[in-house]
Amino acid sequence: MKRKDILRKLEERLARGEINEKTYLEIKARYESEPDEPEESEEAAPPSVDLGSAIGGAVAQATADATRMANDAVRAVGEAMRAVDFSGGTTKLSDETIKIVGSGVVSGNPVRTHEFKSAGSARVQGSLIAEVARIAGACTFEGDVQVEEFRSAGSVRIAGNLQAETVESSGSLQVEGRIQVEDLSASGSMQVKGPVQAEDFHSSGAIRLDGGLKAEDVYIDLGGTSRVTSIEAEDVQVKATGGFFRVRGELTVDRIEGEDIELEATTAAFVKGESVVIGPHCKVDIVEAKRLSVHQSSEVRERRTTS
Repeated sequence: MKRKDILRKLEERLARGEINEKTYLEIKARYESEPDEPEESEEAAPPSVDLGSAIGGAVAQATADATRMANDAVRAVGEAMRAVDFSGGTTKLSDETIKIVGSGVVSGNPVRTHEFKSAGSARVQGSLIAEVARIAGACTFEGDVQVEEFRSAGSVRIAGNLQAETVESSGSLQVEGRIQVEDLSASGSMQVKGPVQAEDFHSSGAIRLDGGLKAEDVYIDLGGTSRVTSIEAEDVQVKATGGFFRVRGELTVDRIEGEDIELEATTAAFVKGESVVIGPHCKVDIVEAKRLSVHQSSEVRERRTTS
């Protein structure tokens, strides 16, 4: 069939809506770019061409190309995101932002994004690598969390490790692994099974650190029953709340080592420092210090003076 006949049939299919204009123009341009065949006698005429099959094949090819480009675009959003399930809210998802309002689940190995935000109930199936993570409500991370800035208000559980420059938590923070951070500020409840390493550590409320705490400056404002296996820092301050006669918080610790140490409402097996002040409501087995002051309401079983 001659080119003009093919183009005429193509125009008829466009008019009937069987193909769209983009496909029509692509196929037309393809035929017009080819030289027209010379007319031949009926005896030498080649077998007839199935116009429907030809146009159908062209349409199928155009559709396949479009599908391939769409799949490439989806993969560009982030190969780490294997599955996303959102319900009961609105969500913004891209390689720059993951934002969950309501409830949602994000899966990846790992999940990589610039900013992670959730307000409501969220779950990350896998590790999260981001610059910023902000959580309001409940959120569970089933792997590690590696960010520059981590801020939470509500209930957060991390099954792996938490690594950040800044951590601010109000409410409940539970970490199954370790915490490595520059500045950590927690109010409410914090439980960490692994070791905690920080430059500045500040908590108010109840804490449980099973793997110990190493930092430069430690300030613990007791608002409940707290337990830490060991504390190593330059400056250590543990303050009780509720006044002298109605203390609401207490700390139990095996070992405290530092330079300047001030304790209140603390029960410790061993305390060692340059300058140690044992404030009200403390009970310490052994204190080793160059300079030592003990409040009259506290009890120290053995005092050692270092040279």
